[in-house]
Amino acid sequence: MFGSQFRKKQLGLAVALASTAFTAHAQIEEVLVTATKRTESMQDIPVAVSALGEESLDQLGISNFEDYLLQLPNVTAGGTGPGQNTIYIRGVASTTPGLTVAGVAGLAPNVALYLDEQPLSQPGRNLDVYAADLARVEVLSGPQGTLFGASSQAGTVRLITNKPDPSGNYASIDLGTAFTHKGEMSNNVEAMVNVPINEKLTVRGVVYVDNQGGYIDNVVGQRNLTESARFRPEGTVRSNGLPVSAGRKGFQSTADLSGVNFIDADNSTRVEEDFNDTTYSGVRLSALWNINDDWSLTVAHTEQELETDGVFFADPNLGDLEIQRYEDDSLEDAFSNTNWTLAGRIGELEAIYTGAFTDRETDQFIDYADYIFVGQYLPYYICDGSVTYPGASAPSGTCQAPNMFVKSTSQTEVSSHEVRFSTDAERTVSATVGGFYSTLDLAEKNDFTYLGSRQAIAFNGETGFGPNFSAKNSTSDQSQWPNGVIFRNDVLRTDEQTGIFGEAKIRLNDEFAVTVGARWYDVEVDLVGSAAGSFANFGATTDNNAGNNLDTLFADPRPDTASTDGVITKASVTWTPNDNQLLYATFSEGYRPGLLNRPGGATNPAGTFAVPYAIDTDDMTNYEFGWKTDLLDYTLRFNGSVFVAEIERLQ
Repeated sequence: MFGSQFRKKQLGLAVALASTAFTAHAQIEEVLVTATKRTESMQDIPVAVSALGEESLDQLGISNFEDYLLQLPNVTAGGTGPGQNTIYIRGVASTTPGLTVAGVAGLAPNVALYLDEQPLSQPGRNLDVYAADLARVEVLSGPQGTLFGASSQAGTVRLITNKPDPSGNYASIDLGTAFTHKGEMSNNVEAMVNVPINEKLTVRGVVYVDNQGGYIDNVVGQRNLTESARFRPEGTVRSNGLPVSAGRKGFQSTADLSGVNFIDADNSTRVEEDFNDTTYSGVRLSALWNINDDWSLTVAHTEQELETDGVFFADPNLGDLEIQRYEDDSLEDAFSNTNWTLAGRIGELEAIYTGAFTDRETDQFIDYADYIFVGQYLPYYICDGSVTYPGASAPSGTCQAPNMFVKSTSQTEVSSHEVRFSTDAERTVSATVGGFYSTLDLAEKNDFTYLGSRQAIAFNGETGFGPNFSAKNSTSDQSQWPNGVIFRNDVLRTDEQTGIFGEAKIRLNDEFAVTVGARWYDVEVDLVGSAAGSFANFGATTDNNAGNNLDTLFADPRPDTASTDGVITKASVTWTPNDNQLLYATFSEGYRPGLLNRPGGATNPAGTFAVPYAIDTDDMTNYEFGWKTDLLDYTLRFNGSVFVAEIERLQ
């Protein structure tokens, strides 16, 4: 986030091995993918791609984001539960802030997420699209920037839905029940119907509800501010199992605290077994209109709601699958996506225009009691002033219970448009060229509520904090904060991306081919709003606002946007000695949008380093050698690659 100027290099080896059961004439299924924006066999393209087809998705019972990534090589999901995950391919990742502020912090993902032709990648957290009526899941490893643009720096994950099928009427319904050891029962239902209305129009619909039972127990606990590093000497091991570090040791660790009343936070009213329940519910409707022999229009609309309670991690210092949470944890994550694809031919060219609009809203509550273990400044906000700054006297007074939570809300609107033209793939020279444009608006508000701040007595005898407001004249909510809110981030991030791309394949002979590609891109990121706190408001009767007005922070003479344009390239050489083998060497590049830094201009204590206001795109260069082989009469598949990746200006 602070824009370090260094290069990171990664060396990797990726191997995929697949085989069929040993039955007579059993062969591995051929999987068709669209990794090159053409429909081709996975074994015929010089891209490290893995895929799960519809049959595999059904057999493995795959339903959500984490499920389908778990089954594919070189890709993982990291995060804190449904709707709160980040994709990693080949281990490429950068430091990610807490998901409660990831949108505010401005980091774009390293991996692009697509639903059919539409990019769904968003700063902060990926959409958790339920795997209902999917034809396949594709994972493209390594930079895919020439064809898939921004955020496809480490790779691309594509969710391909089943399209309306004009061949006939059919329907299906799937019912499922699952039992979790030491957890609750889960159940799901998914229904699909496909109906040709006439020779030209076919519609398809799917509806689903998946109730996933919990398995984490919220157990009884108490804690108070004696756990704060402010009151503990270096090396003290606290209830989180970690010692107080030398840099965090408290300046009141030797004080006489006998005159301080530490009130416990008590979660006894929130104790619950298996409290982390999840529900996915949604519907997708699609229609295919075959306009004539050359042109067709596909339109789809998806509505999904994701609701979770509790958390999806346990405390290793407690019993098996146990944790102590002191405030409610919940997430409501709803999105709608409308997309359309117009496909046809203009002479000998295949032409496609695809567009989409996505609207997403999240509303999340997060227990923040663990902040007690971070630094030594929390007591200032929920202890009496006579405790935290007693002068020459011994500390006296009260430290309130550390009941704290974050309320995080966001609304995201994304629109995208792409036009591309392709020649016949069987020509000696075949090519795909196109243009892309997208916009993103992300409005996010994070309220950090310290309930004890309402009872703390200030140095002047006043109780609590004065009225709090966001930075004046900023693009943010100017109304008074709710009582107890100590910090608020209220920002609007906007992204605008434009790209022109092309890729050509040249067949030198029956065995050798060369592929070259390039993409020109222009990315502009803006950030306005307020990031404010209450430090100067303890005991005040008016607002002594402290914080950043981002509207003025990012204004002349400082950069008002993070703007970057450039060109990335790709080149591959393939050798196909026979129908069962393909070897390739690839050079490819990828990029990720830059950002504006909220702490821009801040310096280190020595004044030798200043946080830059704007950060450029970080770029990846990939060198790769790979092979794809089908052996033993197509009953054994052995694919692999060796790669070296370099990242410059890692965010």
